[in-house]
Amino acid sequence: MAMTQPSADFTKQLPTSVRKQLLVARIAVERVEFVQAAEQFRERAQPGRLIKAALSGSVLGALNPASSVLGLFRFTRSHPYVGSIMGSVVSMLLRRRLSRLLLGRLLKLGLAGGAIYGITQFLRKDRAG
Repeated sequence: MAMTQPSADFTKQLPTSVRKQLLVARIAVERVEFVQAAEQFRERAQPGRLIKAALSGSVLGALNPASSVLGLFRFTRSHPYVGSIMGSVVSMLLRRRLSRLLLGRLLKLGLAGGAIYGITQFLRKDRAG
């Protein structure tokens, strides 16, 4: 047996007063959901909490740069608006030629610095062990 789709005029079969009550109830539910989402956002978006979470042990206390980067990724994943803001800023910067050049140079310096740091850590462990 094939399931049949409800007819498109299902709502037309209901009296106007019932349809109006359904719309009012739906609006009330959506309003309550919006208020709850806004309160959750306000709780999470307190600047002190954001800074404390970003600069917690996952960033400043860690000696391993990889764990710091992963900690930042976890932070932006749990706070999607931060990631979207960062993405918008980076894309805006990449549109401008001068900032694209500066960002490219900073990226190259960061990669070179990370490589030098990794080499020095490897050599320190090699000397100690």
